Amino acid sequence: MNKLPFIQPERELHYNLGILLLILGSLAQTSRNKKVLTIDKIQSFYFLVTKPSFLNKVLMLANKRQIAIDDVDYYTVDTLSVNLDELFDRERLLIMIKILSSKKYLSSEYSSSEGFLFELTDAGKYIVSKLESGYFRKIKLFIKQLSSLQSQSPSKLNGYINTVLKQGM
Repeated sequence: MNKLPFIQPERELHYNLGILLLILGSLAQTSRNKKVLTIDKIQSFYFLVTKPSFLNKVLMLANKRQIAIDDVDYYTVDTLSVNLDELFDRERLLIMIKILSSKKYLSSEYSSSEGFLFELTDAGKYIVSKLESGYFRKIKLFIKQLSSLQSQSPSKLNGYINTVLKQGM
């Protein structure tokens, strides 16, 4: 008898690339067109946007408005047992960035004070405009709320995340 494979959506490459595209499309620049997305911020934002209950705790610590989370998003294995690999696995993120860059969806610029800053090209923005269905709609809502943390430094974001980790979920 053949066994069907168990596919974990959060490990599926195209799903993760879609989330990364949405983050880059929404959070790469502030309302004043200042580029803010460094590797560190992308990694923190990716971690938070894929864990909405964790995001809410960080928003609460930062005195920002929290989001309404469905039970289906709150009571998940990932919520109950947070996988910290995403927060520290830079290699995975770099692979995704390389893929987006090779498809000409991503551009980067070097700043002596910030390091590399990333944003989408027009081709990348076009792809983001097509990510409208399924879970991507929810991710967009989470990213919209996450934008209130856009101006925070990477060390401040990590401080919030560490505080939530110490407090426990």
